[in-house]
Amino acid sequence: MFNLEWLLIRLFSLYTLFGMLLDLEIIFFIVGFLFMHISLGIGSIFYDYVHVKKLKCFYTFLVKILSIEITKHLMELFF
Repeated sequence: MFNLEWLLIRLFSLYTLFGMLLDLEIIFFIVGFLFMHISLGIGSIFYDYVHVKKLKCFYTFLVKILSIEITKHLMELFF
């Protein structure tokens, strides 16, 4: 069975590696892919190991809030 999350995680990690070698503007673009890669990875861990639906939804919500906060602080740092 084809798993889109598996493919996206690999693609985002490749973009991250190649982006670090190129230009500064691309690094800003890659930071978005990095957070997407992290959230997809943590989401797949929750999907595999957490079996209570309410906890799974709560943890997913916390990961989204955390990624928004980290992005906000990184943008303040860069700009």
